[in-house]
Amino acid sequence: MNAMGWEHLTEPDLRGRTLVMTGASDGLGREAALRLAHWGARLILPVRSRSKGEAVVSRLRRETGREDAAQLTRLDLADLGSVREGAEEITRAVGDSGIDCLLHVAGMVTRRREETADGFERMLAVNALGPLLLTELLRPSVHGRIVLVTSDAHRFGRIDASDPHFRRGGWSLRAVYGRSKLTAMLWGLDLAERLRGTGTELQLVHPGWVLTNLQNATGSARLDSLVTDVTRPFAMTAEQGAAPVLFAATQPLPHGSYIGPDGRGALRGRPTFLPRSKAALDLDHAREVTDWALAEVGLR
Repeated sequence: MNAMGWEHLTEPDLRGRTLVMTGASDGLGREAALRLAHWGARLILPVRSRSKGEAVVSRLRRETGREDAAQLTRLDLADLGSVREGAEEITRAVGDSGIDCLLHVAGMVTRRREETADGFERMLAVNALGPLLLTELLRPSVHGRIVLVTSDAHRFGRIDASDPHFRRGGWSLRAVYGRSKLTAMLWGLDLAERLRGTGTELQLVHPGWVLTNLQNATGSARLDSLVTDVTRPFAMTAEQGAAPVLFAATQPLPHGSYIGPDGRGALRGRPTFLPRSKAALDLDHAREVTDWALAEVGLR
């Protein structure tokens, strides 16, 4: 079988490789985990919902016939204490063999402004700050590649250093989601520079428009259904949306690439190289945002 249905890509051989991936409980993350396990990878899956995670692990073991196909660790990206505990557990689990690929697929949207136990705006915490902390804690164990799923939504994101968590107002789903993804893009840009020459690569991913539960955030079941129906003609399935993630995780690519669908508006299609917004290419701003983010999570 060819990789991702492409006649010119053969299946990667991931036997003996250890991959750590967030977001495997649902949607495109689950589809990516299934494919990676079929290619022979050993997966460590940090999950917030243990019941969902156990269902995925059972399926991976059943379909691959391997007990070592996957294991869970408890980790909530919205809780810095949980991230630290999860990172320690992952480090023990991988031992001296380390991590061949760290994939950040988890993401979220909320219907209204919510704060985490650490006082962060929840979308910013889960989509940017939690992954940053987990990456920094695991970085000594990673010796292959880091893949960060972001979004072309970074194009309408704006950074406000005086009120990053929207505590003084101005909260909207679009504004916060865009800011969280621009923060992730800028942190990724800075991390790519810091990783240059170390032997560890970084890849950024835009999955396109995918029919998952992320778009069901209006607060109205009827409106959620309408959004799904209207967007279905140009949206991709979760299996199709996993393709850019799999491509970024397994294919030879230039360090620091941004990968996403090749179709109109980068909504759907096969993975290709995508351009970034001007704001997401500002290395000086990336350093400033990363310094702020590291301080927020207690690493400065």
